[in-house]
Amino acid sequence: MDVSVDGGRNWRTARLEGPVMSKCLTRFNIDWVWDGKPAIIQSRAMDDTGYVQPTYQQMRAVRGSRSIYHNNSIQSWALREDGEVVNVQLA
Repeated sequence: MDVSVDGGRNWRTARLEGPVMSKCLTRFNIDWVWDGKPAIIQSRAMDDTGYVQPTYQQMRAVRGSRSIYHNNSIQSWALREDGEVVNVQLA
C-alpha cells in the first residue's frame, strides 16, 4: 500500500496493520504532519501478483469515459485549508 499527499507526484510505503490477508480490507497508515495547506491525498493498493491499482486516467484510457461499473481506480481526496475533506477526480 502506498500513500501520496501531493496528488500522486510522490508515493510513500504505508505501514499495514494486522491481520493482513489476501483479498481483504487492511488498515494502513503513514506518519504525516499536515502544514495547513491544501493537499490531495491518495492511496493505491498492490495485490499478490504485483498489480498496482490504476489512476482514474489509466482506467478511463482502458474502459472509456462512459464506464461506471467496477471502478477500482485510485480515489483522490482534497484536504482544504479549513480542514474539510472532499472526494475529487483528477483528470
